[in-house]
Order: sequence, then C-alpha cells, then structure tokens
Amino acid sequence: MKSFENESHSKKENVKVFKYEALSKKGKKKSGVVLADSDSVAYKTICKKELIPIDIAKVHRVSSKISLEELLMFFMHVDFQLKCGLKINEAIDTFADSQNNKILNAKLLEVSDSLKNGQSLNEAFKNSIFDSVISGLLNSAEKTGNLSEIIANILAFLKLKNEWKEKAKSALAYPVFITLIAIIILWVCVVFLGPQVISLLNDTNGGEIPILTNFAVNYLPVFGAIFTIIVSVFFSCIICFSALKKFRKKLQNYLLSIPKIGSILKKIVLWNFFKILQIALNSKLDFMKSLELGIDSVEIEDIKNDLEKIRSKILSGHKIFETFSSSKYISQSISTALYVGESGNNLPDSMRHISDELYKEIIRELELFGRSLSIGLTLFTGGIFIFILSSLFLPLYNYIGVIRQ
Repeated sequence: MKSFENESHSKKENVKVFKYEALSKKGKKKSGVVLADSDSVAYKTICKKELIPIDIAKVHRVSSKISLEELLMFFMHVDFQLKCGLKINEAIDTFADSQNNKILNAKLLEVSDSLKNGQSLNEAFKNSIFDSVISGLLNSAEKTGNLSEIIANILAFLKLKNEWKEKAKSALAYPVFITLIAIIILWVCVVFLGPQVISLLNDTNGGEIPILTNFAVNYLPVFGAIFTIIVSVFFSCIICFSALKKFRKKLQNYLLSIPKIGSILKKIVLWNFFKILQIALNSKLDFMKSLELGIDSVEIEDIKNDLEKIRSKILSGHKIFETFSSSKYISQSISTALYVGESGNNLPDSMRHISDELYKEIIRELELFGRSLSIGLTLFTGGIFIFILSSLFLPLYNYIGVIRQ
C-alpha cells in the first residue's frame, strides 16, 4: 500500500503542462492546455478530444499554487452550484469553462476527471493548486456527507482572509503615496530649483550662500539618492525573499520580532490556526486531526514548533487548556476561552469565539498601524518641506525684497 502511494505521488510530481494548437473535425483552429507525463501522452490526450494536433509545446514556468482571489472565486462558484443541485465535478467543470487562465483550467479539469474516475475528494484535490488544509477539510466532508456545509465554511474563511489582506493593503497605500509624493517634490525642488536659487544669490549677494541653502543643494540630493537606494533594495529583498519559501520563513521570523508588526503577524497566524480548527471540528473531524490541519496552515517556524509541542503534550494525555496556556504565543483570554470550551465539551464554539476576537483585533491593529504610519510620514514629509522652504524659498523671498528696493 505504501509503495503504491509513493508511486502515485511520484507520478503526480512528473505531470507537466503542454500548450497545443489543433484542428477540429470542421477544420477550425483551436488552442488549449493539457496535463501529461510526456509529449506522447499529451498527443493521445488531445486526440481523445477529437482534435488533430498541429503543435505541442511544454510550458516551463507554471504557477504552483492558485492565488487567494482565484481560490475565493472557485469556492464561491462551487458553493453556488452545489446549492443549485449540481455535483461537485459538474461545478468544477462549469468553473473551468469560464476561466481565461488555461493552466488553471487544465488543473481543475484534472481534478474533475479524477472524481469522475472514482477517486475520493481527498485524492482528487491533492493537486498542486490546493494545499493540504483544503484537501483535508474536503476529505472530512466526504466521510461525513456534509460537503455543501464545509464548502460554505471554507468560503466564509477565505472571504475573511481576503478582507484583512485588503485592509492591510489600504493601510499601507496612503503612507506609500505620501512617501512617493515627498520624494518627487524633494527632487524637483532641490535638483531643479536649487541651482537656480544659488545662481540668483551669487548675482545679488556677491557669492554669499546661506548655510541651509548650500546644504540643501549640495548634500540633500546625495542623502535622497542613498535613501531611495536603501528603500528600493529593502523592498526588493522583501519581494525576492517572499517568493522563495526558504527565505520567506526567515523573513517572517524576523518580522515577528518587530514590536508592532510582529503583534499583527502573530494574531494573523493564530486567527488562521483557530479558524481552521473551528471549521475542522464543525466538520466532525476529531480534535487531533483538526489540530494537525491547523498546524499545517502555519508557515512561521517558531509558532509552528510551539504548536507541535502542544500537540505532543495533548497526545501524551495533557489537557487542552493546560498545554495551550503554557505557550508564549497564547494570551490569557484565549486560554480562558479554551478552558470554557473544554469544560463544557463545546470546543467548536470556543474556537469560533477565539477566531472572531482575534479577527477584530487584527482589523483594529491594522487600521491603527496604518493611521500611525500615515501620521509619522506626514510629520516627516512636513519637516522636509519646512526645511526646503527655509533653505530655498526664504532666500528667494529676500531676493525679491532686494529687487523691490
């Protein structure tokens, strides 16, 4: 059994994406994407579609995961179609037909074909575009028969996840806008206006240049260039590190140590963890399996290791409340909610309460962080403008006064 699973897993990893152009029976040119182990298998797959292949090319760069927006749209569509009475594979087919992303289309059709061939939901959804948490939750739906309810729960979870991500973007949008405007105005004033001011002062003051004006024109552009380079390198590193899993983990651990950002990041991870726990428990999964799915969703290594220790203690017979209380990442309010849930044998409600409270705190802290950052940057840019006014425009004002006299 184990060797068979390993074999099927290796086959899954060897699947490649092929783009093709082909002719239909009526002679119309068609293009698309198929998943296959090799060129010959791709050729046979295209022929099964009653098409005559003209050109087949392997796609080398393929996104390994579905984005949050695509995942959200997928579950919204499936949720609606299931409520309309369609089967899961039929819902997937109709969604795939509406997609412009041909690679995503091909991967979804592979899932649909697996279901049609009798594979379980868990086996079919163990696809590169779906993570282990999603496939695990769907596997529980297959065992309990409440697929529609679980998909609705997953959809609600994804909507909340998308909502706080949008809040984070909007919280950072205004500070970024202020920074860009400040840099543009600084460069325009200092690089273009500054030399003109010095030229005028040379003509009127016999070469005497105020210290502030001299500093602004000769040194401020250098500091501005250094600052721009540092900011560009910093954000480039963040983007590059985020793209690579190994470096992303190191970056997340570093961000966790920054006071305000670390607090928000910790709460986001814990919200994600407890929300998955709630969905899994509501799906009639046992607590240990639900805990395993929750831990799988955690990317930050330090928090994940801490939760793994909690899992080991619970397996050895310790109470849930006691083990979670010993964690440095679990607050007193979370511990209290777990104690109430464990005592009253109602852990799903406790998980819902914990995730709801964490979500409120995340939104509140994101808004506060965005507001604080905006105020700080506004004061910073205000200071720059005051300096520019003092160094460039006051000498100009004096020059105009000399002309009038």
